[in-house]
Amino acid sequence: MKLKFLGTAAATSMPLVFCNCNTCKQGRINKGKDIRKRSSVIINDEMIIDLSPDITSSAVMYDVDLGNIKYLIQTHSHTDHFDAGHFVTRWSEYKSENLTHMNIICSKGTCDDMNHWIKENEPSIDIYSDTFKRDMNYDLHILKHGDKVKLDNYEIIAIDSKHDSRIESLIYIISYRNKNILYGTDLLELSSEAWYIINDYKLDLVILDQTYGKECNSSGGHLNVDNIVNIINIMRKENIINSNTKVYATHLSHEGNSIHEETERLANLNGYNIAYDGLQISL
Repeated sequence: MKLKFLGTAAATSMPLVFCNCNTCKQGRINKGKDIRKRSSVIINDEMIIDLSPDITSSAVMYDVDLGNIKYLIQTHSHTDHFDAGHFVTRWSEYKSENLTHMNIICSKGTCDDMNHWIKENEPSIDIYSDTFKRDMNYDLHILKHGDKVKLDNYEIIAIDSKHDSRIESLIYIISYRNKNILYGTDLLELSSEAWYIINDYKLDLVILDQTYGKECNSSGGHLNVDNIVNIINIMRKENIINSNTKVYATHLSHEGNSIHEETERLANLNGYNIAYDGLQISL
């Protein structure tokens, strides 16, 4: 099982567009790992988590063939995670050819909101319509907290992220051939109900939201460094993770987070790592 980070930034790219704080100014100088596109990952070259606005440029940079994507998992429908303009190009009006069948996994609230943004781009399209499912070659799998779906060699379980209850935002555990990944970006907290689900798994890879650095209070549906350390400690205590588990933070903003090298140094002191665009992990 392999995973590649296509983007690791929070709501906007990093450096922030108009910002001249030290982190953003240094990032523009350093480039490399200090340039972050909006968060998305690809698993086994066939499964995307979040159709971000930057996914086209990411695909070109990292030699990803988006035409082969069979599964799209949406954590939620905020515009930094779902780009309707990309999605509507599957419509026959755009003359896309040889579409691979796509399974879309998301909550009902997210799907409703995705449909809203899709109609802003193309009013004729209805994501729930069987006509458009055939034309754009996809199926919908609507999940709520605790639901599980099996697709080919994958098992996907949905967990409430407490990020945005309006759209029923979710995080996911993805299992593939006895390997388990927790993808937990745009996460405010893990409820007791969420821990009840997670406790059934031994995780090989944990990916958590680090929108805010250590000196920033967590707010707006996201984690900070202290929240991450607390989650890791609980997972270790409950034997959900062990010394072989890979733990990474993603979805970074400039708020309390420094350039990659410094943020990585501080993360390592707390027993985890910082993801960067293009990082590939094999399990």
